[in-house]
Amino acid sequence: MRKFAIVLTSLTSLGVAASAQAQGPSVGDLAGYVALSATPVGAMTPVVTSAMLGRIAKGYTFSGQYGHLSGDNGSGFNSFGASVSMPVSGFSLGGSLGFVSPSAQGSKSNLMLGANAETNLGAWALGQGKNANLITMSARGDFGWANPDDGAGNSITALSLSAGAPIALVLKNGDMTWAPFVTPGLGWGRLSAQGTSESGTRFMVGAGLGMTHRNGWGVSAGMQKVFIDQGKMVFGLNVSYGK
Repeated sequence: MRKFAIVLTSLTSLGVAASAQAQGPSVGDLAGYVALSATPVGAMTPVVTSAMLGRIAKGYTFSGQYGHLSGDNGSGFNSFGASVSMPVSGFSLGGSLGFVSPSAQGSKSNLMLGANAETNLGAWALGQGKNANLITMSARGDFGWANPDDGAGNSITALSLSAGAPIALVLKNGDMTWAPFVTPGLGWGRLSAQGTSESGTRFMVGAGLGMTHRNGWGVSAGMQKVFIDQGKMVFGLNVSYGK
């Protein structure tokens, strides 16, 4: 019962789809949902990366991110973050720093940290020549951490892990590249507080449209959803720069 109270308090204090408190999901399901949504894994929408575009990154990539979730009865949150990644032996390794600002009255903003790794698994040309459009597939793993307050002065630790397979359609048009994408995945999350913890796994999906210019600047708009009964979507906007 104590674990259930911690999870429900987390749902309310984080402003994360309070309607998900309805009977149905288990305590572990709810804990996984909250932990994923409170960390960069679920609180942000995907950024279009070099791996998704079928390219080999040549240097650092910097991104600014914004996410918004609208819940029931005034709940929800705004999330803000910045990330950086670099190429290492065929992989792109990155880290992120951000915070979540819940809409629920009396809730406090909380810091969140993330780390990720991504690599391209293949690119298939849809025509002839070096400027042919592509279908790409990548593999990506994410780790997230957050330390939100439950509104009563008690600290909660949220940990999350996810694995996804971004699939993108890369459309080239002069200096511009457009990339509609979808990222199905599986996430695990754990909430810990007052000497007790609860965890669970949830299916996830991200999707959106990215636009990049030859000069390295890019913009993407999309959504991220952690699946649970009556759960809501995060919608977001990202700006990036990298070669």
